[in-house]
Amino acid sequence: MKRILQIVFIIALTGFFLGLFLWKSNLHEVWTIIKAADPLWLIAGLLINFSALLFRTQRWRTLIGGPDMPEFYPTFFATCTGYMLSTVLPIRAGDVARPALLARRSKVRFVDALGTVLSERILDLFSILGLFVYFCIVHWNDFPGRQRVIHGGGAGSAGVLLALSLFMIGLWFSSGRVRRLHEWLGRLLPKRFREPWMRFFDAFVKTLDIVHRPAALLTVLGSTAGIWLCLTAQYWAVMKAFHHVLPFDSTYFIGAVTTVGIAIPTPGGVGGFHKLCQWLLTTYYAFDIDHSVAITVLFHIVGTLPVVVVGVALLLREGLRFRELTAAGQERVDPSASV
Repeated sequence: MKRILQIVFIIALTGFFLGLFLWKSNLHEVWTIIKAADPLWLIAGLLINFSALLFRTQRWRTLIGGPDMPEFYPTFFATCTGYMLSTVLPIRAGDVARPALLARRSKVRFVDALGTVLSERILDLFSILGLFVYFCIVHWNDFPGRQRVIHGGGAGSAGVLLALSLFMIGLWFSSGRVRRLHEWLGRLLPKRFREPWMRFFDAFVKTLDIVHRPAALLTVLGSTAGIWLCLTAQYWAVMKAFHHVLPFDSTYFIGAVTTVGIAIPTPGGVGGFHKLCQWLLTTYYAFDIDHSVAITVLFHIVGTLPVVVVGVALLLREGLRFRELTAAGQERVDPSASV
């Protein structure tokens, strides 16, 4: 019954946001606008989005590091299939499936890989917040009468960045105290999960040692920059396909808002992504409803199609069933096991 209620809620939430998104739009006109898009720019957007997977793979390998650094292909496979799982399901199941899949194909332990996933999330949070704060500073007075999101969002994001920075600095200088707190919290868990709980923390903290390896640090920072250049440039490519010229940094605003939409628990962000993106385009860039619907639809296709296609192709190549893949994101791990 609980699962049925969850499914009903997700379907209702998705339908609600899609209804808001399509309200007052002329679907025939939307289709006409989509057909007029330049296919070469759309292909460029798809290739740009795919490039982000390559940068993600290299960053993850470098964060894991050590003598057991995984080979590129197993990491690429785990990355693509994990992100595909997060794309098609209404939860971030891929964040757990990725390290499980990697552990099955390399010498990396599951909890060690899971700790580096948290490091990736922090790097991405720094990136998206930093880009949005930059946009807010540059365009502080550019939207008369519509500055509440710019001012409030910029100030709030700057505050989160500051808090996150202080936390990381505190963790660096007082990791022993933080570890003891983590260990105390671990006592609330069943005994068989306490060791993985601590290994997860140690794996996360271990990634901070990368500051002592300049080459690895530059690789991680460069890969992170490459990821977010791709994730923002894909929006710019779609805008070019529609012959709409907006400043490149407008993609920082689009990326921040659509990230919130993707966080809404619907399959692949469908509905939440679309409505928030439409709101941004119509409110801040004066697009009409039909153009906002057409552009948002292609934003979503360009942003999800590469990872879904590549993930499914690798899934078929490896002979792994989708049920096994989702189970990898839910399995519980024995502390003595390699996965």
